[in-house]
Amino acid sequence: MEDNKKVTKIPRRIALPRIEVILFICVFIYIIFHMVSYFSGKHIAVTEVKQGEIVTDNRFTALALRDETLVSSDDSGEAYYYLPNESRVKKNETIVSLDKTGDLIREIKNGTDDEVSLTYDQKLAITELLNSFNEAYSPDSFSSTYYLKQNADDYLSLIKGEKVKKSLSKDIKSLVSDGTVTNVKAPTPGLLCLSYDNLNGLTEDTFTKDSFDESALKTTDVSTGDNLSDGDTAFRLVTNDNWKLVMPVSDSLAEDMKSEGAIQVRFERDGTKVWGVPHVIERDGDKYLVLALDDSMDRFSDSRYLDIELLFDNESGLKVPNSSIISKTRTSSDGEYQNTYGVYLANKGYTQYVEVKLLYKNGQYSIIEPVNGSALNLYDYIVLDASKVKDGELLNN
Repeated sequence: MEDNKKVTKIPRRIALPRIEVILFICVFIYIIFHMVSYFSGKHIAVTEVKQGEIVTDNRFTALALRDETLVSSDDSGEAYYYLPNESRVKKNETIVSLDKTGDLIREIKNGTDDEVSLTYDQKLAITELLNSFNEAYSPDSFSSTYYLKQNADDYLSLIKGEKVKKSLSKDIKSLVSDGTVTNVKAPTPGLLCLSYDNLNGLTEDTFTKDSFDESALKTTDVSTGDNLSDGDTAFRLVTNDNWKLVMPVSDSLAEDMKSEGAIQVRFERDGTKVWGVPHVIERDGDKYLVLALDDSMDRFSDSRYLDIELLFDNESGLKVPNSSIISKTRTSSDGEYQNTYGVYLANKGYTQYVEVKLLYKNGQYSIIEPVNGSALNLYDYIVLDASKVKDGELLNN
């Protein structure tokens, strides 16, 4: 009997790829794409915008310029100075006596001793000297202790000199009349200085680059007991409390000084601070900062070179490398060309130019701030070398 059963063939189902295979293929294609892009594309380094400050080192060795004159002896003899260094003197006040025979020096030694009796006012002056030292003392400036001792010794010498003048005035007049003693007097009021150098009389108009060579400075001190000849320098007289400090500066600092009305100066010797009015001059291709001062001339009248620090506020803000800043020129509303500054943001995988204001710049870094509502914030990423990209360029980091 014929088998009437039908055999139904079921179509074979096509095997579909599993989901794992699909994901693998997608990831593989993604990796290949980025590898090709990485090896064929431009690689740009980026840097993070950070908060920071630029501490400037504004220490200089300055050249001191003063109104000063050298007073010469018009006779010869052994010198006796009645006043200590850096004393204020009046016109025609006797500064030094020149003793040809030694009689005056013997009279002084016989007529005076080392003990000095102080009046109430003199004791008060020494107390004020000590109080000023205590207020300004710093362990970092121990040399101020030496200058305290020097000032105290000078003050006692002043008192002793006044005592000699008063007690031996008749003897001195008699010796002057005999021609054995010659007095050298101050031609004008001023500050007495018992030292001078080969740069005396130097002015803002006459100094040169060589004037800053400290090794070429030759200083001569004068004191009691020196034998002076006719025409020798007896002392130096500073005739004006206004004086100047001059120092060579960089072009960038010279430019910054144009907007400064006054600058505070700290003297390294004793830590004292004064204000000076600046201006910049150019000579033989070099720029010099000149500070006009009206304070502390007497304190530093014995020094031709002074170590100082210019006290500026440290600039702080968004700190970025100089290489990340690019300069562009644009036309203002009045048709004039203006230089602007900006950086390239790199947060989104492509460059985005944002304008910034340049607050301060040194050799490596700049302090900036965003302008015109630009979207630059702390911790943003910017292109490290702005000269290598353009606005809107894709980045392969």
